Amino acid sequence: MKITEKKIGKTGLILEAKVDYTDYSNALESSLKDYRKKVNIPGFRSGKVPMSLVKKKYELPVKVEEINKLLSSAIQNYITEKKISIIGGPIPVDNKIDFEKSNDYVFEYELGLKPTIDLSKAEKSKVDFWIIDPSIKEVKEHIEGLTKRFGQVTQVEKMQKDDMLNVRFEELEGVNKKVDGISHSTSLLVSKIADNTIRDKFLKLKVNESISIAIHKAFTNHADIASMLNISKDEVESLKSDFACTINTINRLIPADLNKDFYKKVYPEKDIKNEKDFKKVIKDELSSRYLKESDRKLFNDGSALFLEKTKVDLPDEFLKKWLKMNAKKEFLEAEFEKEYQNYVKYLSWQLIENKICEENSIKITNEKLSSFTKDHVLEQMKNYGNINMGSKEIEGIVKNILNNKQEAEKMTNELVLIELVQYFKSKMKLKKNTVTLDEFIKLASNQK
Repeated sequence: MKITEKKIGKTGLILEAKVDYTDYSNALESSLKDYRKKVNIPGFRSGKVPMSLVKKKYELPVKVEEINKLLSSAIQNYITEKKISIIGGPIPVDNKIDFEKSNDYVFEYELGLKPTIDLSKAEKSKVDFWIIDPSIKEVKEHIEGLTKRFGQVTQVEKMQKDDMLNVRFEELEGVNKKVDGISHSTSLLVSKIADNTIRDKFLKLKVNESISIAIHKAFTNHADIASMLNISKDEVESLKSDFACTINTINRLIPADLNKDFYKKVYPEKDIKNEKDFKKVIKDELSSRYLKESDRKLFNDGSALFLEKTKVDLPDEFLKKWLKMNAKKEFLEAEFEKEYQNYVKYLSWQLIENKICEENSIKITNEKLSSFTKDHVLEQMKNYGNINMGSKEIEGIVKNILNNKQEAEKMTNELVLIELVQYFKSKMKLKKNTVTLDEFIKLASNQK
């Protein structure tokens, strides 16, 4: 088979494949012999059907099948051997081939060529890098959260608005307990009581004291009511009764004191001597945490600049044809054009990203991915209170994450983002700006 190529503008190529009878005759004969062995025709024993009859009945479809197999393999091999970088796949040009009247044919395939990507203009661009400076208030709130996390729960006699109660609800009929009515013990945050008047009455109660309440007035969330009374949401809808609520216990979280023991519990690996040192560690930790958000915004801003500054000549007409051929549903023309513009943006970035990775040897190896996932797991454990787990358990969690296709893809994307952010920092001109968290949130919410 002879394959030649013809350029169509900057972004297209036509491959012309000349197929002679000798190119497929052996395969055709072999397939027909196989058919003869398998075919069942009345009046003939299996395998004894005359070849002339087999050819008359099956030669044309078998010939088309063998030619298509030959073409598919030859075109793909040609693209690989010639190192032609394409987008999508080859599209056969409809030349109305008559397989019955001839044994020699000329086929044409249209290819869409990947554009040449030049990153130099985008790499010289200036981009803002927003650094978040944690405020005194944020440091204070973070410390308060830690003192509560490492605090102790104690039982008290008198109630305060942040206390957790253990109570028993009993359905009433008038002023008395309803026979076979709803009765259930549960936990309840005082702050969850929606009605201010009812909440104020609760705050005056002590252990073993009771109050009669209209359940729908006290709590507006039907899911909460269903959980507290251990009934279904449908039953909540039709519930009209008042309930007696008896206080079994009042539990209060006493925040930990700021002292060396507390500092050691929070940061066992650090030598923190006083509150000033502790606040500095907290501020540094918040800055480090915020830096991830700064990097994410840099990625968004940097990738947008690369899309704007990098010329990506796509084979539009080819791509539209190829996408319509492979679409899973029919599109109206206006709808298709809108989808196509979104696809162009996505594809352009993918081509730019691939070029960046290729030029800068950015590769996500299994080793890198495993190490990154392990760091992610350790960080999550720390955020949930410095949980100490053995290395085997941690490795097991990492393995489970990477065995989950969706989670593994998520980890890979995060790692690619980190690598690309480092690339932006090393190549682009960064203008560093210090902002508060609130200012940063406003900037990020205006992200295109």
